[in-house]
Amino acid sequence: AEDFEDSYIGMRSAEWIENVPEDYPWHLFVSFVGPHSPFDPPSEYASRHRNTDVPDPVISSKEGKPKYLENSRLDMELEEVITARRQYCASIELIDDQIGRIIDTLKKRDMMDNTYIIFTSDHGEMLGDHDLFGKVVPYEPSLHIPLIIAGPTIEGDRISDAIVELIDINPTVCDLAGVPKLENIDAISLEPILDGSSKNHRSDAVASLRGMRCIRTERYKYIENHNDIDELYDLLEDPGETNNIIADHPDLVRDLKKRMIDRYLEGGGSR
Repeated sequence: AEDFEDSYIGMRSAEWIENVPEDYPWHLFVSFVGPHSPFDPPSEYASRHRNTDVPDPVISSKEGKPKYLENSRLDMELEEVITARRQYCASIELIDDQIGRIIDTLKKRDMMDNTYIIFTSDHGEMLGDHDLFGKVVPYEPSLHIPLIIAGPTIEGDRISDAIVELIDINPTVCDLAGVPKLENIDAISLEPILDGSSKNHRSDAVASLRGMRCIRTERYKYIENHNDIDELYDLLEDPGETNNIIADHPDLVRDLKKRMIDRYLEGGGSR
């Protein structure tokens, strides 16, 4: 396990913190490569999750889905998907231990009182939902990522359901560090969420990749697939995104599409 790639990254990160000068303002970006296919955690971790209970994958039909998904769907037995999910859990546990190693080093250096820690990811993983693996689709397992922020001025043991975007971390870091934010950016600082002065952040979030773009509100997600059918899901009634209801809500689709276009034109130019 100590020779695994994410163990190496955690070790080198901790070593860097051990040696950084006391009076040196620093920012360390730790980029773990996992959990990533082929989901091959060390046996020490994989063995702990051989029989771990994991949720069954979301099953959906081809009806109401764009045709490009058909080429991406994998014909896998349920047990194969469950095994992959258990391996994924093992990979996450290894990374969790490396984050613990980094935090322990901060404690040894007495740096916890002036260090902010932000944990997030650049994408999610379908892990068998809709017979898909990977990240290049606009469904929740691919788009919905973890975000944990901790530090000396942030009250812990709180969970926020506010809609945020990954770009919002940029001005948040500036606020926490006490430096001016960049001008003319679409990002919005999360500081009001962190200090408890607000529970709301954004009314929607947008994303785009290859042949699609989408907008997600608290309840609905509208997906515009270029050269294919569009999709609309009620995330409250259908969190698995199995039932495309776009034909039933033309007014809602029109509104969401306008909001999405407006978001992409923020700042006077298309993203």
